[in-house]
Amino acid sequence: MMSLSKVDVVVIGGGIAGASAAWSLAEHASVMLVEQAASAGFHATGRSASVLSETSGHSVVCALAAASRGFFESPPTNFVDHALLGPRGLLWVGQAGDAAALDHLAQRARSVAPTVRRLTPDETLALVPHFRPAAIAGGSTFEPDAMAIDTDALLQGYLRGLRQRGGHMYTSSAAIQLSRSSTNWTVVCEDRGFEAAVVVNAAGAWGDVVATRAGVAPLGLEPRRRTACLAVLADVDPSWPLVMDVAGRYYAEPESGGLLVSPADESPSEPCDAQAEEIDVALALDRLAEATTLPLRSVRRAWAGLRTFSPDGAPVVGEDPAAAGFFWLVGQAGAGIKTAPAMAAILDALVRGAGLPEALIERSIAEADLSPARFR
Repeated sequence: MMSLSKVDVVVIGGGIAGASAAWSLAEHASVMLVEQAASAGFHATGRSASVLSETSGHSVVCALAAASRGFFESPPTNFVDHALLGPRGLLWVGQAGDAAALDHLAQRARSVAPTVRRLTPDETLALVPHFRPAAIAGGSTFEPDAMAIDTDALLQGYLRGLRQRGGHMYTSSAAIQLSRSSTNWTVVCEDRGFEAAVVVNAAGAWGDVVATRAGVAPLGLEPRRRTACLAVLADVDPSWPLVMDVAGRYYAEPESGGLLVSPADESPSEPCDAQAEEIDVALALDRLAEATTLPLRSVRRAWAGLRTFSPDGAPVVGEDPAAAGFFWLVGQAGAGIKTAPAMAAILDALVRGAGLPEALIERSIAEADLSPARFR
């Protein structure tokens, strides 16, 4: 019989959600972080272009991002050796028929990001002078305080902090079987086993797979593939903001050596090691060529990742109502990095049986809006 290592909490999934949760929990509990890949952040986290925006995503996501800003601006002592944020800005653009959507976006955003403002086509061209007139006929909505996030520094800060707090990470092994006794969970990996009072399912696209292995009803999570490529462009201005078409046609932002471009695709997918499809890369370049006069020359590299959505599009954080000690931390819909500090704080509070942090309540974030119970 396999011997079991006893810990307080097993966190399944070594992306940004699992790493941040493990770090937070390890302040007051013994924690084992289990990741099926050879390294943490291999899937969605390592393939994300991350911007701290309070205008993109579900309204709950925007509130969580706003609540996370303080952590990013002033991380804990010794968490990183340089700033996690850099200037970027986010420019939502739209065609003539998109003006109402841009108006609504600006109005909704001001409750969490008061510096957001509507721009005319001419003001839009002053920021990025390469748009074709039709692409910005509806003007734009500008979020000047959106910031670029150093994703790798954030992930490594969490993992380093986990170790410093006495936690451990076990890689290259999936949690293949989970079962519960009257008091504890047993998590069996390929060559090791763990016993813990609490299991945190932070497995991203594999969230429902892990739940099924535990005998817990799945939530109906939907992984969707998102494609991006780095297009070679000689005269990229690094001060350009991230540009997102409000109708979801494309997005683009400066990156070292070129321009990161995506068709903003959301193709349903099984949990997998997602790969870029040539047709999606071509679509991204075609849409940008239709919208701008930028002379894109070639593609240096292309990649894809999975963004996982809950049935209502909002993240899921909390204990399953039918499985004591089984906590969900999934459904971030591509916003896992910018919401990680707030999501980890919520999970930590719920595992300890404490109420939500006051800073989150002040932003109208309610436990019921995040709980898996809303799908049962």
